[in-house]
Amino acid sequence: MEKAEADDRPIGWRDSAMFAFGYRFLGRSIEDVDLDLEDLTIIDDGVFVWLAEDKTHQGEEQTTILHDREDLRLVFRLRRYVDWLAEQGITTGPVWREILRSGRVATPQTRATKGGGATKRGLYLRPQTVNDRVKHWFGAAGLKSDGRPVSSHGLRAGGATDLGMSGATDEELEAAGRWKMGSRMPRERYVHFRCLGRHCFAYSATVF
Repeated sequence: MEKAEADDRPIGWRDSAMFAFGYRFLGRSIEDVDLDLEDLTIIDDGVFVWLAEDKTHQGEEQTTILHDREDLRLVFRLRRYVDWLAEQGITTGPVWREILRSGRVATPQTRATKGGGATKRGLYLRPQTVNDRVKHWFGAAGLKSDGRPVSSHGLRAGGATDLGMSGATDEELEAAGRWKMGSRMPRERYVHFRCLGRHCFAYSATVF
């Protein structure tokens, strides 16, 4: 996130906000990019997120609160990005927008000329874009993986591991990531940490 913000450009503001949000939201990439500005309510110490449904809760509305943390600065990063969108007259529709080299948000007409996924998604980013941006900034920051793939899955797995290391119960993990109650998925596939003596450290099947 710090590397993305280093040049103080809108695309970096978007990406750092997107990473902080994704890590705290524990969302699938498709859930992240499908959100509208109307679905978010930013308060001083967190963000309320409204979901019409998700993969696990079909037809079931949900409202979740993402409490801010000093190391993520979610409220600051998200407000900076959302305020910048508002300066361009964008207060409704997709949260995460394509940003052109000019530093402006891509218009529907610009998006329509690109074909493929961009045309099908309209103004909404493709889930793959989140993945691409994670890989881009991971490399730009000079970080090295241990040979395992780097992807946006690490936002969800990393957030789950963070909660697991903090002592979250199975029920708390399931609720945070909106997994089905009683599912073994979060503990077995998303939470990864090892202990050597008294010292524990996190690892993930997919690196962020």
